[in-house]
Amino acid sequence: MSVLRFKLLIFLICIIYNPDLIKSTEFSCNESASCGCSQYNAIVNSRIVGGEPAVNHSWGWAASLRVFSGIHICGGTILSPIYILTAAHCVDDPEIMNCNLKVAVGTDTLTDDEGQRIPVERIYLHPQWTPKTNENDIAVLKLITPIEFFNTSVAKICFPSISVSLATKFPKTDSSLVAIGWGSTTTPDGDTSNVLRQVTVQAIDSRERKCNNSINNPTLQFCAAVSNGGKDTCLGDSGGPIMYFSEMHQRWMIAGITSYGRGCAVSIYGGVYTRISMYIDWIKSITETYQIITIDENSAAMSMRSNKVVVVSQLFLLLILIIQILKHEIV
Repeated sequence: MSVLRFKLLIFLICIIYNPDLIKSTEFSCNESASCGCSQYNAIVNSRIVGGEPAVNHSWGWAASLRVFSGIHICGGTILSPIYILTAAHCVDDPEIMNCNLKVAVGTDTLTDDEGQRIPVERIYLHPQWTPKTNENDIAVLKLITPIEFFNTSVAKICFPSISVSLATKFPKTDSSLVAIGWGSTTTPDGDTSNVLRQVTVQAIDSRERKCNNSINNPTLQFCAAVSNGGKDTCLGDSGGPIMYFSEMHQRWMIAGITSYGRGCAVSIYGGVYTRISMYIDWIKSITETYQIITIDENSAAMSMRSNKVVVVSQLFLLLILIIQILKHEIV
């Protein structure tokens, strides 16, 4: 066997036995969009627990809630210049405002000095937040000073404008969703990730066993997981967004807030998320003049771009190898 043929064989073996190399999808965003698009396009591998590091500055609305000298406790989402969305259980502590609670934005790393650090002025817990069942696990934080949006590393997330009849069914079962966060990548007791990570999961029916053994209120909550486990949000990801990409509008929409789960990436349990479509009016009542941006999704809400196989770089390399082999054979 010639050297070139051997190289080609090795390359094909790598592709076959490392499918992660060919499962990445780049989501091309609408560059003129006022929300749901970041400095760089997100590149998502369909494989956080079981997740992957995010492309730097591809999730401009990602926020890290920190206490004391910068200890990360939860994730969050930028709504507007002075409002951050998170989970109620992350900030339901009367002493938390005495812990120098700040929000870090414009950075994907927990240990650098990049981005902005802004103190929290006020916490709005949902009035019907129920810790025992995790129902209405949603909160809005008001910042002391506005986020500076001239920095291209920050952006706002889009909210879906959903009709009442569809709100309890959003996101649609089996739709692909992407969750982001700095949570543990191993177990609930593991260390948080120093870099922002992402993971792709699917919304699952509340009647499925891996959901109905965890969920408490299918109207206000939904489950997401993968069939064999191995992918999930975990401790430290709480409060962060789970999103879908609207092909119609070419931008990212928030579908839910990471709330709770049993273990991390356990095959018999799905993660449980606060269903954001049920809280649009409540959020608007708080943000008022700094209104969130809603996009009509009644026709697009039920679909999420499937993870298409992007193999351009691999095919290019393969083509070069084939051309070399053909030239060698001709000679």
